[in-house]
Amino acid sequence: MMELFMACTRDNANAAQLTTATMLAGHVQELMSGLPFSDPAYGSGSFGAEYGETLADYDDVDDYHGVTLNPPRDAAGQSIPALGQYQQAISVMPVYPKQLAANTDQSNPDIPEGTYTGAVRIRVRVLYRVTPSSPATEVYRTSWVRLDQ
Repeated sequence: MMELFMACTRDNANAAQLTTATMLAGHVQELMSGLPFSDPAYGSGSFGAEYGETLADYDDVDDYHGVTLNPPRDAAGQSIPALGQYQQAISVMPVYPKQLAANTDQSNPDIPEGTYTGAVRIRVRVLYRVTPSSPATEVYRTSWVRLDQ
């Protein structure tokens, strides 16, 4: 009976983590949905955050490449300190609009970072730490493709 109770408690905690992680990944998608594909000042010739930009200044999708948000952010870009044990790790990689299966391996990309193709794959990994000193473990991962309109 005690083993069943412990298993149910563990499963309930895992479900709560997954629910929170899914919500945090959705926040990143919402946050980035209102941003232009290319930098308003530099166009598609720049990849990643431009010189001097801080998180508060990010003004296009690729500014978030390689960023880990800790504490995580909500859909309006506001910090969520109460969820400080979570992190939102974001990557932005170019893909070809008619070959969406390309460039899926971040460690060995088929298309060089910063190549303008008219499409990018945005990947969000939500990580969780039980304590501040414990290693972060991946709770949830999602990705979507964004086209330049």
